[in-house]
Amino acid sequence: MYSIIVPVYKNEESIFDLIKVFSAINRKLRNRLTVVFVVDGSPDHSFELLNQYLPLADFKSRLILHSKNFGSFAAIRTGLKFAEDNYYAVMAADLQEPPSLVMDFYKILKEDNAD
Repeated sequence: MYSIIVPVYKNEESIFDLIKVFSAINRKLRNRLTVVFVVDGSPDHSFELLNQYLPLADFKSRLILHSKNFGSFAAIRTGLKFAEDNYYAVMAADLQEPPSLVMDFYKILKEDNAD
């Protein structure tokens, strides 16, 4: 099983793109993906949008809300506490990294040739 932790802060404009990207990744991983979204006290509508649309997504997810902004590293740490799978990746909610990196990362981990 695979988990992606996503710290979210002021990312309401990318929520729909994120859901599409994770749906595609989930298909490649044969429906073995869980995405842990940690909304880090975001003042926009990121939480509301995720809360509304994640139940309709075709991948498993967890949605966590920090009471205030603690920073991305705290959000990642929270996400790691709630992730329950064998392999973990972190991805920015603004999609600044190509999503293909996640698949490359998982492939390397699965081959067990990394420290």
